[in-house]
Amino acid sequence: MIDKIRLAAAYAAGAFTAAIFLDSLRFKFTGHPTPEHIFTTLADWSGIGLFYPAGPWIIGLAELASALLILILPLAARFMGLGRLSALSQSAGALIGLGVMTGAIGFHLFTPLGIETPVEWENGEILASSPALFIAACVTWGCCALILVLRGRDALAAVKGP
Repeated sequence: MIDKIRLAAAYAAGAFTAAIFLDSLRFKFTGHPTPEHIFTTLADWSGIGLFYPAGPWIIGLAELASALLILILPLAARFMGLGRLSALSQSAGALIGLGVMTGAIGFHLFTPLGIETPVEWENGEILASSPALFIAACVTWGCCALILVLRGRDALAAVKGP
C-alpha cells in the first residue's frame, strides 16, 4: 500500500511539474515580452549575450525534456509493462527540472531580476508585476525534489539491474 501511495505522489508531483513546464513553453517559444524581459535583464546584468535570444529556447527545451521524462515517458513505460524504466525516467526528468529551477530561483534572488516579474504588458510597457513566477519555481523545485525522494531508490535499482 505504501508503494502505491509513493507512486501516486510521484505522479502527482510529476503532473504538476509537467503542467508548469509545458505551459511556460508558449511564452518562451513565441517571443512573449516576459521571457524577453527576464533574459535581457540577465544578459545586461551578466554581460553574457547568450542569455537572450538563446536563453528562452535553451531553458524551454530543458523544461520540455524534463516534462517528457517526468510524466509522458513513465506513463508510456508503465502502459507497456516497463515499470523499471518509469522510475529511471522520472528521476532523470526531476534532476533536469531541479537544475533548471535551482537556476531560476538563484537568478530571482541574487540578480537585479528580483522576485517580482512583469506579468502584464501594453505597447512594450510593464503594467503589472507579480511574484507568481518565483513562487511557481519554488513549488516546482519542491515537486522535483519530492520525485527524487520517492523514486530515486527505484531508479538506482533499475540502473544496477536485476
